[in-house]
Amino acid sequence: MDPWIKRWLYTTNHKDIGTLYFVSALYFGFIGALLAILMRVQLSVPNNSFLGPTAYDQAVTMHGLIMILWFLSPLAIAFANYIMPLQIGAKDMALPRLNAFGYWIFVMGGIVASIGFFLPGGAANGGWTTYAPLSSTNYSPGPGPTLAFLGLIMLTVSITMGSVNILLTIAYMRAPGMTWRKMPMFTWFILFTILQMLFSFPSLLAGLLMLVSDRVLNTVIFSLPVSGGVAAGGAVLWDDVFWFFGHPEVYVVLLPAFGMVTEIIPVFSGRPLAERNIILAVTGAVVVPLSYLVWEHHMFITGVTLSEDEAFSVATLLISLPFDIIILAFVKSLAKSSIRLTVPMAFAIGSIVLFIIGGITGVFLSSFVLDVVFRGTYFVVAHFHYVMVGAAIFGLFGGIYYYLPKMTGRLYHENMARAHFIISFIGFNVLYFPMFFLIDMPRRVYTYTSIPLWNELNAIATVGAFIFALAQILLVWNLVYTIRKGRISPPNPWGATGLEWVPSIMGASSEGGMVSSTGIVEAHGGDAHSASDAHGVEGGHEGGMHEEHMSARPVQLALGITVSFFGLSFFTHGIGGAYDWQAGLCLLLAGFVLDGYALWGWASDDLKGKFKFNEGVTERWPFTNISKMRLGMYIFLASDIIVFGAVLASYLYLRFNSPVPWPIPGSIHDVTLGLILTIILITSGLTAVLALFSARAGNTSRLIQYLVATLVLASSFMIIKAGEWYGYITGSPSFAPWGGTLPESTYFFTIGLHGAHVTAGIVIMGYLIQKARKGGFKDGNITGVENFALYWAFVDIVWMFVFPLFYLV
Repeated sequence: MDPWIKRWLYTTNHKDIGTLYFVSALYFGFIGALLAILMRVQLSVPNNSFLGPTAYDQAVTMHGLIMILWFLSPLAIAFANYIMPLQIGAKDMALPRLNAFGYWIFVMGGIVASIGFFLPGGAANGGWTTYAPLSSTNYSPGPGPTLAFLGLIMLTVSITMGSVNILLTIAYMRAPGMTWRKMPMFTWFILFTILQMLFSFPSLLAGLLMLVSDRVLNTVIFSLPVSGGVAAGGAVLWDDVFWFFGHPEVYVVLLPAFGMVTEIIPVFSGRPLAERNIILAVTGAVVVPLSYLVWEHHMFITGVTLSEDEAFSVATLLISLPFDIIILAFVKSLAKSSIRLTVPMAFAIGSIVLFIIGGITGVFLSSFVLDVVFRGTYFVVAHFHYVMVGAAIFGLFGGIYYYLPKMTGRLYHENMARAHFIISFIGFNVLYFPMFFLIDMPRRVYTYTSIPLWNELNAIATVGAFIFALAQILLVWNLVYTIRKGRISPPNPWGATGLEWVPSIMGASSEGGMVSSTGIVEAHGGDAHSASDAHGVEGGHEGGMHEEHMSARPVQLALGITVSFFGLSFFTHGIGGAYDWQAGLCLLLAGFVLDGYALWGWASDDLKGKFKFNEGVTERWPFTNISKMRLGMYIFLASDIIVFGAVLASYLYLRFNSPVPWPIPGSIHDVTLGLILTIILITSGLTAVLALFSARAGNTSRLIQYLVATLVLASSFMIIKAGEWYGYITGSPSFAPWGGTLPESTYFFTIGLHGAHVTAGIVIMGYLIQKARKGGFKDGNITGVENFALYWAFVDIVWMFVFPLFYLV
């Protein structure tokens, strides 16, 4: 294989992964922008037929999903991968292969989500919020929407992997002396962002899994029609599940941009950031708990009670206060300072200005009385874009220009960059500010009749869209110019004091460097250049071509999941003869085989010690006595708890709101069989604990025996459960996943999700048994066994909720 191709396919180096995220985010941003231009052309004049209603709905839906989830957030993750480890003195991310897998599953998820444009029926067209029942096969038929939702599932997997990785990196990979108080502001804001992701995306994942189940297995969790065509709570349920994720996602997009602003302002204002500690405190308050207390302000018109309207209205006003404080701190930092109006500084100030406009207009929407009037109009579109796009993208653009010399070793074209800012700022405001005056124009229409004010404002907005879009060509042109012809940059062109700019260490201070009491890196024992030389730094950019720092397994595993999901889309209910289910089954199995090969290779690499990564001496307080992998398992399980919590809460919501009586206990499910399954699973939990005790005692033979016993019990659980399912489907055809009522839909989905976790545990046990047979635990490192015991305890605990809810109550 060509070395250049091999590098970018197999790299696990944090700088390479950051570069891949950066390029991919810009690519998806281009797609999203193209869709936006198509929408604005359609709305530029009344009674336009440039796009039909279906094509327009597809453009709106995919524009929103791509720009938020595959452009803005990943652009921030690019900086988190490239810059954050340098800021804290880490040689790499804590879990490099997991980092690479997170990237590949992200980019392939974007391809899967977008490919629907080229399939019969087109792409998803139910709006970027995918409201039920618009997302059902009744209103969004064909495999395209299914692929969009499967792509979103892949994205949430990427987010989960990335969250675990970044949190572990910050917790365990800081250079000696890099205490929490000395961490740079951008790293703090990335930490807040990741915590936000960790607890919000699982709710979206749960909803997407249920939605795909509706489309593929024909369950009716979100789409059951009852008298009068009203769904049995499914539509409002999706609102709750989605917006519990959706509102925190606003801060997921915004916080990295503000983190970048906090890095830029002190450098170009010549004074320290004002009220640093207060900014951190109020941002922490936004992340937990305020952002999770306001989701229903998106649901004022869904029939919730007046008391709920009032409570969430107050909560929405409260969450604006921390951002008021942050903006005042920014202004205080700029006041009476000697501002150098560089391009990064211009974008940072532009971000602040646009956020102020978006924030002020958002206050109106916190009132449920005004929200009823405004929420269906273009006033909301303007507010949304000033916050989510204006403030976020201008802050991140500032970060691009700020760190471009660091990432490329070259200086950008100054005049081109200034033109990019000026034209972007003008184009953005020409595009979105007129929408504040379209307070009587519905925002979910693909055309409109000729109305004087609507005609002019839409025409102006369309002109602004072209100006803003064309300005981004300057960005791309400047990036290419910088890489190919830019002047060589000094090591620290801005005179910044951050660790990432220290030229003698090149950011890899964890090997040969430490952080002093002032927060500046000092050489410590040996050649200060040794760390950067070890990674082949050339011109400030890592080569990443060392074999021990490369792995083919992440891209193989992501590719296998992609193939399986393509096959799964062939089973979309209601697509008729558009696709052959046999072909879908072949793709599904092929993907499983490829995933099995990748997982087997990953495990084999571990057993043979092929992938090597020396962390060096790092700052780990307060996790000094907790292993990195143990904390990683805690973080993963915290995310998984929210997934099951959302699923079980959805079950209870549907059951309590069911228009028909729920089956009485014992009328469908065999309580005795359920009790047997419970006893088997609890016993397997006991044998898993005994395996852990044996590992701690250094008794390998007993460890293997108890792991085998756990494996046999888990397999027995799955075999009996499969027999129970087979009996339902063949003996009582009406009680099947596709039976068309809520009891079987919720049962098969929830039990199936738990069964998937049991199956994953069986795979892990196979790996642990093989590792024990090869003497892999003789060195006393039994973290793998400890983590499995934690995971299996979680599986048991979930069943202790599932069993009574479905078999006894």
